[in-house]
Amino acid sequence: MKVTTDASLFGAWVASLKINAVHVLDIGAGTGLLSLMVAQKNDALIEAVEIDSSCHEQLNENISQSPWENRCNAVHQDIREYESDIRFDLILSNPPFFEGQLTSPTQGVNLARHEEGLSFFSLFAQAKRILHKEGYFFVLIPSYRKDETIKLAKEVDLFPHYIVEVKQSPMHDAFRYMIGFSVGIADSKEEVIVIKNAHNEYSTRFIELLKDYYLFL
Repeated sequence: MKVTTDASLFGAWVASLKINAVHVLDIGAGTGLLSLMVAQKNDALIEAVEIDSSCHEQLNENISQSPWENRCNAVHQDIREYESDIRFDLILSNPPFFEGQLTSPTQGVNLARHEEGLSFFSLFAQAKRILHKEGYFFVLIPSYRKDETIKLAKEVDLFPHYIVEVKQSPMHDAFRYMIGFSVGIADSKEEVIVIKNAHNEYSTRFIELLKDYYLFL
């Protein structure tokens, strides 16, 4: 799976919130991008759960070659079968996006990009099951699924605490949302982040979030 700009922004934004997390869970960790970005900015112990065997191999390799190997654990498992005595302070996921759209001939790509293996509702149900009562669950979603996602989250008593609208530029509509859910209704903290400004340069906010991760900003 490729490292994408929106996933990088998501990882940087979550890490920047400085949530006092002792235990972090990355659902559908892929190659470990989000886990390692959070590890770079926090001292938490991180469980990175990935169902696809080839992705898990790369995940394990990336973690083993990072400075945070002793705090990150690559788990090859379906999150629906994952059991832990820990209740996680922070859970994050870049979940399947493209329900009902064309699938790839590659099964691993399908698992990562589609909901054939894990529905949105099941994702939220599993997150709530192992989330600390004062914890947060963060997701990156396409803009057209914002209302649906918030509605599904409410069905398991998770409510939006952070909402970030992500745009390619000031002239574009939002194409992604980054949302942090918590247990119990709270006033949402909302923000709009544009990746590039009107001059087609990375925005000040984007640089602020990504400068410690991108080599050239």
